[in-house]
Amino acid sequence: MAYRIMIVEDEYWNAMEMATEVEDRGGIVTGPLGSLSEAMDLLHGPERPDAAILDVNLRGADILPFADMLLRRKIPFVFATGYDKAILPERFARVPHFEKPITLKDCVDTALALAAGHEAQKAP
Repeated sequence: MAYRIMIVEDEYWNAMEMATEVEDRGGIVTGPLGSLSEAMDLLHGPERPDAAILDVNLRGADILPFADMLLRRKIPFVFATGYDKAILPERFARVPHFEKPITLKDCVDTALALAAGHEAQKAP
């Protein structure tokens, strides 16, 4: 099964490399999205992602309220960011964290594994 992976990243080359890595592994990219408003629009649209890769800071906008929305909707995600995990609130302690410069393979593999696990939880 091909999983939909939402990529929310404002650095163009990082976003494109992530998208290529997801597609090379058989995933479907939703995005990449470079702003919080684009991510919100996609989340409220008809194509719900199976998992997401999130940068913490999008051109000065804090992604954490969006991450909270994903938690409430039970959509798994990873952080791919230049921020140290220690600055993230405790509620994100179990969220996989990849500090830039990231190893794309590991980050994408984790996002796809989360999507697969999420799909398995939905099965009857």
